[in-house]
This record gives sequence, C-alpha cells and structure tokens, in this order.
Amino acid sequence: MKRLLDNKTGGKVPVRVLPFVAESNGYARSASQAKQLAARSCDFVYIASGEPHKNHRRLLKAWCLLAEEGVFPSLCLTLDKGCFAGLCGEIEALRQQYGLKVENLGVLSHQKVLELYKKASASIYPSTFESFGLPLIEARQAGLPVLASELDYVRDVLDPEQTFDPESPVSIARAVKRFMGLKDEALPLLDAGAFLKNILVKAE
Repeated sequence: MKRLLDNKTGGKVPVRVLPFVAESNGYARSASQAKQLAARSCDFVYIASGEPHKNHRRLLKAWCLLAEEGVFPSLCLTLDKGCFAGLCGEIEALRQQYGLKVENLGVLSHQKVLELYKKASASIYPSTFESFGLPLIEARQAGLPVLASELDYVRDVLDPEQTFDPESPVSIARAVKRFMGLKDEALPLLDAGAFLKNILVKAE
C-alpha cells in the first residue's frame, strides 16, 4: 500500500507504515511446515467476504480438482448468504456435484471467528488484493499454519507455510496437497524413441 501511495503522489506526500492489531502478543513470523492436518472439526478456514477479489471461485475450483483426485479436505467459509446468494448457490451445487466438504458458516462475530480458528487446522487465503490482510495475522496469532497467495501483501505481514498462484486453481490445489503431505507426481518425460512409439501405438 505504501508503494501504491508513493506512486500515486509521486513521492511528495510522506507515507508511514504503522500496522497494528488488537493483540500483538503471540504473533511471530514462521516458515515451519505442517505435514498433516490436526484432528479438528475443520481442515481449512477462509475468513473473508464474497467480493470478487477474495477469489472464492478459484478456491472452490481447486477443491473440485482435489475431489477429482479423491482428496476431500474440509473447508469453512464465512460468506453473507444474503449479499452473496449467487456464490452461495454455486457452493451448494458444487457440494452436490463433487461431494465437497465445504461449509458456509455465514457472517461471524469477531469472537466467533477466534473460536473458529481454534477448531481449524490451517488457514487458507487466496485473495488477490488486500490493503493489510488482518485475517492472516489473526490466524498466525491463533497458532494456525497459513497457506496464502504468493503476493506482496502476504509477505508484508508473514511468511506462510505454503504459497500459490491465486490465479491458478491447479496451483492452489497443489499447495494444499503439499501441506497435507501428499505427493504430486511429475509428468513422465520421454526420449524421442519412447515418444514416437507412444504416438504410433495410439494411432493404431
């Protein structure tokens, strides 16, 4: 945000960075890697409203890709069912189509959000833009590993356990699998002979 303001004003207006949170104790940068999900009622939580930049649709697409591979982590969302009825309807349709373990808890009070963090194993944050990203800090204060977009606003406040390209559902899904300790096999590379043989067999 400081860089954006500096560019907008041409550097003529002094900009100071003073991030703050209600409770600063317990917050620390971390890059530790959790290999498996804890036995809690929710595997992943995404505390966010439903505006397009919050990127719910790509997150849900990633969950569909995981389901196609037989991986079904649970995900808790906090969407206003009145303001974002269309998105909530899409979630329900995908739940039925893919058997997704996705639950929308609706808008929660701050206290309820803190209680939800205690029930979750990790926080996932695919937003494409934030002025600060307070939920990232709150998740870290709650002791949760964080999977987040590989974007400047994230790195400004913490070092996430896993990062991904927020524009790519495949990248999001792969980050979730890495965090869960699931291997994502690379495509086999063929030499010229094996490649030609494969083509000829498929042509027969």
